Amino acid sequence: MFSPLASMLMAAKLQFTQLKYPILKRQDKTVSEYLYKNDVDKQEVKEKYEKSILPESGYMTVEEYESKSRAKTKREISAKILKEPDFPKDENMVYVPQHKFKLVKYNDPAGCPELTLPRKLNFDRQINAQGIVSGDYKKLVYPAVYYYAEGDCTSCDLFLINLNPTLPNVEKVQKANVLNKEPQPLISTSKDIDEKFVFRTLTPIDFSSDNSKLVVKEKIGFRHDGIWKTELWVYDFNKKQAKRLPQIRDAIVTYWEMNSGVDFDYKRWDIYPMGFDANNENRIVVCAYAYTGDVPKFLGTWSIDMDGENTKLESLTNATFPVSIIGYKLVEDSEVTPISEIEFEAKMAKEKEKAAKKQEKADKKLDEEIKRLEYVRKTHEMDMETMIKIQEREKKLKETKPKTKTKEAVTGEL
Repeated sequence: MFSPLASMLMAAKLQFTQLKYPILKRQDKTVSEYLYKNDVDKQEVKEKYEKSILPESGYMTVEEYESKSRAKTKREISAKILKEPDFPKDENMVYVPQHKFKLVKYNDPAGCPELTLPRKLNFDRQINAQGIVSGDYKKLVYPAVYYYAEGDCTSCDLFLINLNPTLPNVEKVQKANVLNKEPQPLISTSKDIDEKFVFRTLTPIDFSSDNSKLVVKEKIGFRHDGIWKTELWVYDFNKKQAKRLPQIRDAIVTYWEMNSGVDFDYKRWDIYPMGFDANNENRIVVCAYAYTGDVPKFLGTWSIDMDGENTKLESLTNATFPVSIIGYKLVEDSEVTPISEIEFEAKMAKEKEKAAKKQEKADKKLDEEIKRLEYVRKTHEMDMETMIKIQEREKKLKETKPKTKTKEAVTGEL
């Protein structure tokens, strides 16, 4: 309280000084300049203060325009996107029951994950497909599919999002945002757009039991002809390395050519990755089928090691091989929130909204008071500085004023 009071006293003293020196103000240009400059500066500060408490207007200075129209950084744009959207609130909004969500096994039954290309891809140019959550709820992997209109073809990237460890498991997945993905994709398909009507997609199958590896299938095909082939991929999170395993397809082709004389270069067939072997996590299980135009022919259950060096025929008759099922996916639960919980949430939301409005009003009032005090402080400070300058000027004039001669010095009497 002392500083504002001292400032007010100094301002009053300045006003008294202006009355004390009417002749000096007219005769001394320096003092007149001090007082004039102080009035001009105070008027400018007053205009800025009055403008700050008014709503923002389209009329602004060149400096303000350049400040508002400068290019925003990527961090500022991300912060604005992550900020909660400011939707208009309806005071009479009815709180309806909301469906719950839950995490279920992703690769169940084994080999079922598929990626479809909806028609909206042709208009949106990109879609993010269903993601898979690791068994330890630390990672989420999802494919991003891109459409190129000039070639009517697609490509795909597989991205990783590290989940927030402080949230519950379901909320971790719900709040996973593509803005937080790792910048470099884990696996990428070819981006050659000269091959017209060709589609390439990546579909994650499952994690290993220790969540350090991921099986992925790449589908390559023709928009007007169907799938050409499926490639097998494995990604190692420890080594941060992706590896394609074409040896599994070569082994199947070689086996049937040697045992049945079938040349698969003239036949349509494909593999279906099932996941990791439940008894040996270093091996990946794959089923193979040939398309005959009627019932597909089963070409056996096969497995391959992580390095692609050892391919093995597991069975020619049984496709149900033990496969580990580790990853999860988010689905909508059939249950809905109980009405009692909805009513409680509605009551709490209303109280929270009321408290937020009250706090907003208090913050606005406090902000206006801070601006007013800052304006008063600044004007008083300017008055004090002007007062000091005038006092220094008065002192200087007194020191430079010539002294009057004594009577003795004039008459010469002793």
